[in-house]
Amino acid sequence: MDVGAGTGYYLAATLEALPDVTGLALDLSAAACRRAARAHPRAAAAVWNTWEPLPLADGCASVVLNIFAPRNPAEFRRVLRADGILVVVTPTSAHLAEFREFTLDVDPAKEQRLTEGLSRHFEQADAEDVSYPLELSATEARTLIEMGPAAHHLSPGALDALPDNVTVTVSCTVGVYRPRGEAG
Repeated sequence: MDVGAGTGYYLAATLEALPDVTGLALDLSAAACRRAARAHPRAAAAVWNTWEPLPLADGCASVVLNIFAPRNPAEFRRVLRADGILVVVTPTSAHLAEFREFTLDVDPAKEQRLTEGLSRHFEQADAEDVSYPLELSATEARTLIEMGPAAHHLSPGALDALPDNVTVTVSCTVGVYRPRGEAG
């Protein structure tokens, strides 16, 4: 299950790596869910608010993905099997730093808040920092910026001066968590 799945890109990659499973994409955007449902032959999608109880039975999921999306730790724990894993990807302070004038700053306490928020239901099994340069055209850069929450606050024409090609830094932490105790 990918919670906050967007268009299903990461769910499709996960399903490709795990040939004997099916996946469910949950996202608040109906348009994104339509794309997610077509992202892989074994994917389904549902429009859902992450803050609400998830529309799944207790202990039915072996993996929950949460990539740059809101988290509901109690619900993640409820739907995960006892031997399941939660994979959480969060940006570091270096993520898209080249676009800082167009994006939100990453709170330096974000990682600590994540750990505290998950600790009642999960224990961290592993974490890895991932960082790499990404070459983008002006159109791709605009699309990337417009995907973020800060895009709603940009003045008209703010992105018109983007260069034809730009290199940005992708920088995130991939955390793997195991459920604590009983769900619920």
